[in-house]
Amino acid sequence: MKRMRSHAMFSLSFLYWMLSVSPYDGPLYDSSAFSECKQYPEKPLYAGGILKDNLPEFTRADGITTVNLPIFKLQDITPGTIYSFSTWIKIKNADSAVITASVGDQDSDELCVGTVDAKPGCWSFLKGGFVASSLNISSIYLKYSDEQDLEIEIASASLQPFTEQQWLLNQQTKINMARKRAVTIHVSNKQGVRLENASLTVEQVSKDFLLGSAIAYTFIGNTPYQNWFLERFNAAVFEDEIKWYTTEPKQGQLNYTLADELLEFVRRNQITVRGHNIFWEDPKYTPAWVQNLTDSELKSAVNSRIQSLMSKYKDEFVHWDVNNELLHFNFYEQRLGPDATHEFYRTVHQQDPLATLFLNEFNVVETCDSSSTVDKYIAKIRELKEDRMSMNGIGLEGHFGAPNPPRIRATLDKLATLGLPIWLTEVDISDTFSKETQAIYLEQVLREGFSHPAVDGIMLWSAIRRNKCYRMCLTDPDLNNLPTGNVVDKLLKEWDTGVLKGQTDEHGSYSFYGFLGEYKLTASYDGKVVDAAFSLSPSHETKHFSVQL
Repeated sequence: MKRMRSHAMFSLSFLYWMLSVSPYDGPLYDSSAFSECKQYPEKPLYAGGILKDNLPEFTRADGITTVNLPIFKLQDITPGTIYSFSTWIKIKNADSAVITASVGDQDSDELCVGTVDAKPGCWSFLKGGFVASSLNISSIYLKYSDEQDLEIEIASASLQPFTEQQWLLNQQTKINMARKRAVTIHVSNKQGVRLENASLTVEQVSKDFLLGSAIAYTFIGNTPYQNWFLERFNAAVFEDEIKWYTTEPKQGQLNYTLADELLEFVRRNQITVRGHNIFWEDPKYTPAWVQNLTDSELKSAVNSRIQSLMSKYKDEFVHWDVNNELLHFNFYEQRLGPDATHEFYRTVHQQDPLATLFLNEFNVVETCDSSSTVDKYIAKIRELKEDRMSMNGIGLEGHFGAPNPPRIRATLDKLATLGLPIWLTEVDISDTFSKETQAIYLEQVLREGFSHPAVDGIMLWSAIRRNKCYRMCLTDPDLNNLPTGNVVDKLLKEWDTGVLKGQTDEHGSYSFYGFLGEYKLTASYDGKVVDAAFSLSPSHETKHFSVQL
């Protein structure tokens, strides 16, 4: 499947300036999403948008004469426009079916809009979208890959266009609501009289939102690399250094030296660190000696693995990726039974009850993958939660090719219905693109993640190892920024309140809108100076802070 995008999308500096001085009269993005199968479909988003009163046509799939596939014929699709698509789907004659919505020319290029795991007897919600580019977009069509009898019903279909400017302003609105807070500082003298023209300096000293990067053994003792990292990031993850094949390459020969040295750095610098990973379901990344164990020996080995990690690192890692890529692989579940994952989480929670325990998976948000649809991921999370175990975090790896921003946002909307923290845990862009294109795509992904209120943090998969990275570096080996690094620096600056200077008004007050985090304040008046500190936590109410001089 060929993926194509307009490289002109999101030329952001100019657009943000233009939006700041121009009134907005476009549609507000509707974050509504539904992950439960319902007896009746909800009303269409945006009253149907440009699909209002547009009924789908039905055509028979080639070679599957009993399957009728809905097609929405499209007119006046505008290049560069972002389209949000949603519909409700019900099937007959099958227990379940992965239905894929795509746009383009069925005989040539196509782009996946979104997927839904549809059920019989109730309505399931598909939400996604696409950016109109050079594809020949004449229709949205639904596909079904399995060769079995199937009937598909459609209800409440919607297609809403957004210009680039409208999409960006909707992002900024979400950021203002979820990542910032209004503040009013009141300055008075010891008699309680408000002071006009008191001078104030406000500086953000730490950020609530966690944005970090993977680090590796090459980080150890590399002071320039460490300083470069500390100037930017407040979170880290070890790329390979606590994975089982690193810490126990041979049975019984434990070696935590690299992890200990990396952990000493993050402790010393108060960096939040994720634990990645305890188990990896892909047998390719399971130690060879583990694969050769009998089932009873394997059960003993996995218990020893958990006990070893938890006894050494309890309370050190805020997260544990307990079981990695469970939707794509099943080494442990195949060997130890379908309850293996449940047991992993129960045991880890007992040993490290303060850590947030994550599932971590690829191709949930990156692309349309029948093994890891958003509905399959939601179903697996619900299955684990029903067992009352302590799986309570959603990890999305984020190894992107060309990203599809409206489908990313729609997927996050649907995952957010679970009410669990979401992290983009391993974000990078394929190195099949030029470095300039990598930067364009990285900015799209980071903006979608940061602007979604259900996302608590983002980790870049950009550790430098032997002068290269897994797929995407931020710098060259000499720590000079690449285009991707420039994007990260630009966004870090944009998402930081920085240093504000001002004076109180006639009411002795000074107001601003700041990103969530910790602040220091210096107030001065008539030769008197006071230093203070305050924090901004999530709230829609204005934060009031009083200073006495």
